Amino acid sequence: MNLVVEIITGIAILLGLIYTIMIGMFCVGWMMTKPKFDSAKEDVFVSIIIPVRDEEDTIDMVLDDLIIQGYDKTMFEIIIVDDGSTDETVEVIKDFFDTENNIKVIVNNGSGKKDAITTAMKIAKGELIITTDADCSRGENWIQDIVYFYRETHAKMIVSPVFIEYDTPLFSKMQSLEFMSLVASGGGALYFENAILCNGANLAYTKQVWEEVNGFEGVEQTATGDDVLLMYKIKEKYPDGIKFLKSLSATVITEAKPTLKEFFNQRKRWASKPFGMLNTETKIVSLVVYFFSFFILLLLDIGCFYPNINFFEYPVIKICILLFAVKCVIDFLLLLLATIFFEEKKLLIWFLPMQIIYLFYVVITGFSGLSKKYEWKGRIINEK
Repeated sequence: MNLVVEIITGIAILLGLIYTIMIGMFCVGWMMTKPKFDSAKEDVFVSIIIPVRDEEDTIDMVLDDLIIQGYDKTMFEIIIVDDGSTDETVEVIKDFFDTENNIKVIVNNGSGKKDAITTAMKIAKGELIITTDADCSRGENWIQDIVYFYRETHAKMIVSPVFIEYDTPLFSKMQSLEFMSLVASGGGALYFENAILCNGANLAYTKQVWEEVNGFEGVEQTATGDDVLLMYKIKEKYPDGIKFLKSLSATVITEAKPTLKEFFNQRKRWASKPFGMLNTETKIVSLVVYFFSFFILLLLDIGCFYPNINFFEYPVIKICILLFAVKCVIDFLLLLLATIFFEEKKLLIWFLPMQIIYLFYVVITGFSGLSKKYEWKGRIINEK
């Protein structure tokens, strides 16, 4: 029994070391990432693609956001792809046709988000493609920030921030904190040219690179992955072609999930991508994050039920607490940097409760993602 515990404890310590180095690199990358903009020339035509499904309550607000953009209206088009809506989404969109002539609507008969984007790409005229979601809001400088960054960096793909708006319930605040850490991790990793995370709610890429990698060809078998799986393909062709736009005014804002069921269903969807389709960097990060949390909980269990078992004369429970403390310190640093950027440092008062819950959350969602079955936009998806 002691030998088994020593092996488990040794693995946990090794994972803790790797985790600390990994998150530390994200912190360094995030700090070193600076936004770059050139002069305000509006000479890039942009196609904004928005797949929608049953969005009658939010689509008008999205279009309002886009109509008031500071970018020249003659230099961008809005392509909305209706993915089998059963409500009045299309009718709401048509109300804008009388005043706006740069809006196009395609009916795609509910074939999924990847197919919706692929259909839109066939008619998109833009040199630069920006994808976003219908349940998000953005500021009036959103397009121009992305375009200016594109002109400065000549990036093949631009990953931009997404922020979860929170309200009074603690549940929404913890979602916001968690998502800020994901944004900072993804942005920090991209500084070292490691593409691990992006979000289709705020993603841009050139039409040329889309055609060069043949869009979603080869990854179309999964319902999700319209963002990260495409990112992997572009990264393979252009190792230094993906950049992170660290700009608050280029941030897209979305709402927290109102219920625990919806939250876990979303995270289960994220975790359901076939592991073999992830790139090497993402596999390593996923495994380290998952198993470090798992082994901390395992040591906690051993320390509570077998208090007399030691690891080289140190009680296992003390080592468990020490590893958790190390995790808290490095995670706090990452979140501090993220909340400073998002101007949300006040949320850090909820950091410790989030850390405790997060241990269980990571293990549960990671395990549940193995089922490959989840609900999305009223559909039951069963990934193969």
